[in-house]
Amino acid sequence: MSSIPSPSLTPSATPVSAARPFARAVVVTIGILLVMDVTGALISLSAGLSPTFLDALGPQARLSAPIPMMIAQVILAFAVSRRRRAFAAPAAVLLMIAGILAFVSGFFDGGYAADLTAAQRVFQVALVAGHLVMGVLAGFRLVKLLRR
Repeated sequence: MSSIPSPSLTPSATPVSAARPFARAVVVTIGILLVMDVTGALISLSAGLSPTFLDALGPQARLSAPIPMMIAQVILAFAVSRRRRAFAAPAAVLLMIAGILAFVSGFFDGGYAADLTAAQRVFQVALVAGHLVMGVLAGFRLVKLLRR
């Protein structure tokens, strides 16, 4: 009898997340965005841009996403990482839209016209760019889902 296990009994050498690189990238990007949102809120609070921490995470936030958007992104990140296309595809579409809206909203809510220091403006641009990257990665995930 051979001591080598049969191939069907050995665990796969490729983890599930490696099989779905765009799903994992979306989840990691959203994690980074959440850290940036909290950091941006702390910057806003310390610089006097917002009177309270919750205001810094509210609809008039200049250096963070509003709390409802952050919650939605976490839920959608969970859904986009699922194997089932019925969950992952709509989540990917919504994250693509959220990435675009994060960029476009600054033109309409006065976010890009706000009086910010150079460092704050760089942070704002990095945050918006992060949302755009998240949207692009979600788009790649959607394409991958539709091809299977």
